[in-house]
Amino acid sequence: MSALIIMGIIALMLLTLGLFIRKGKGLMLLSGYNTLPKEQWDRIDKQLLSKTMGNLLLRMALCFALLGLSIYYGITWASFALLVAVIADPFVSSIILSRKMPEDIANQNKKAMKIALVISVIVFIGMGFLFYYGEAEPVVIVSNDAVQIKAMYGLEISFSEITDVTLIEQSMREIGVGTRANGYGGFGGTLKGNFSAGRRGSVLLFVKSGASPTLLIEREGGKDVYISFGDGEKTRELYRELEMIR
Repeated sequence: MSALIIMGIIALMLLTLGLFIRKGKGLMLLSGYNTLPKEQWDRIDKQLLSKTMGNLLLRMALCFALLGLSIYYGITWASFALLVAVIADPFVSSIILSRKMPEDIANQNKKAMKIALVISVIVFIGMGFLFYYGEAEPVVIVSNDAVQIKAMYGLEISFSEITDVTLIEQSMREIGVGTRANGYGGFGGTLKGNFSAGRRGSVLLFVKSGASPTLLIEREGGKDVYISFGDGEKTRELYRELEMIR
């Protein structure tokens, strides 16, 4: 619910600012235009500027509102598409606007636009890597003396520290996820990393929150680990493999 609330607050702020600027008020708040000399500022089409930037902010408000919903309902492709729109729309709008501005003012903004493009590409690549790595299911390798979990927040668990292995016929959502302390909460119910689970204490999750069953590895001197895959049979196979070796 927290993502929905945060995105809702951002959307409301952008909506308010967009309506304000679309009416031709607060134009001096716009970066790049608030530093122009008076003689250049006087030659700008204020109506065009207010309409273009106001509409941009209103579109951004809609994107953030939809992004909150897509995260809440776990629609990964929609979340990714909306993030692309949030990054690309301001840049594209700036290019279109600059072409309608006096040439000397447009030329001053070209350098800033190139920097913005580079930053946007870096952010997009970084976000893409984060989502790909975060959403990928963990690779669990069982050897003769340890369980290795290859994933974001992955670790290696020695058999000597495992006190019990249990297959719970419930999803992590039914068991109780707890509160994220230092972890990844993805769009498709993917949860990885450190969570605080009340009386169960601090735990490590590598789960699809809505998938069942869930494998619980209890450890001595370490955090208990919960694992579940989108395919429940894959979780059962891991449980059987651990039972055979232990």
